[in-house]
Amino acid sequence: MSTSNFQYQAFGFNLLSDILLPELSKKLLIANEQNSISVVSGNYGNWPSIEASPHSTQCLQLAANEWRLALESIGWFRAAAGESLEYQRWDDSVSNRDLRTFLVTSGLGALAIQRACLVLHGTALERNGEAVLLLGRPATGKSTLSWCLQQHGWQLISSEIVVVDKNMKICPGVQQLKLWHDAAVALDLDWQQLPFVRRGLKRYALLGDQLNCLESAAPLRCIYQLMRERQQSKSEADVLAASIKSSQAFSQQHALLVLRNNAFHARVVRGMECEQQLFMQASALARSVPIYTLRVPDVIRAMKNACAMVDLLDPASIQEPNIEEGTKGESDA
Repeated sequence: MSTSNFQYQAFGFNLLSDILLPELSKKLLIANEQNSISVVSGNYGNWPSIEASPHSTQCLQLAANEWRLALESIGWFRAAAGESLEYQRWDDSVSNRDLRTFLVTSGLGALAIQRACLVLHGTALERNGEAVLLLGRPATGKSTLSWCLQQHGWQLISSEIVVVDKNMKICPGVQQLKLWHDAAVALDLDWQQLPFVRRGLKRYALLGDQLNCLESAAPLRCIYQLMRERQQSKSEADVLAASIKSSQAFSQQHALLVLRNNAFHARVVRGMECEQQLFMQASALARSVPIYTLRVPDVIRAMKNACAMVDLLDPASIQEPNIEEGTKGESDA
């Protein structure tokens, strides 16, 4: 294995890595190498055999405390027992950025689950010492909304995957925003100067000095399930004046369903035999932190305008009465 030359923090853990991971914080916790996670290049041919779970697929192999991902033209990845994350690139043409796309999301997410963390698919931001968590399926606009909120004093804690600890605090994680081409254009970003997330995707990465990031954990004030709302008016003025609104708080039963539906990822949780762990953690969170629907304009410029007039730390101030609870009928993902 390679020598670990870089040190980072993610989800409350220290990482010792042999590959540069600029998406993670360099501000380490109290030094404790015995409790650190190693991120190192390995040889998938030397990995021990496992009895794969029925939840495995052709490219994803799962077992208790074991996660393995094989991606053609990218490489092989393995998270083991919450202690190590190994990778092997497909060939020398695979860039570090392509590897990092899976190391700092799926790989670290699997490790956090192995370490008995509650891992959710979402984006968390902080302002005035408190955090909000945005949940939503891919392409619902979490990164776009987060960038807009950053222009009004919010700091990014983690994007794409979020860990909520037992004290209902959110730990710094993946500090990167990914914007599709249409969003970058609508937000007047110099997209030609932005790196692609990975080959074959017209999606750009914002990180480092392009973002305001928090490097310490923050208590979770509330959770929003994000929904894009298409405006019915044909008037451009009306469309651009659309507001952001929240629902009344969900019942605990509905809140639990929302959390389970936004687990990162349900198949991985089941395949690593952590479903009971997820249920207990999600139940505790549903009892402790209110969850709302957050309806945001579908038009990006309207979303940007609306962010100047909302306080997500005060859901009552943006509450719209008699909104149906959006996803009551959704089944577990």
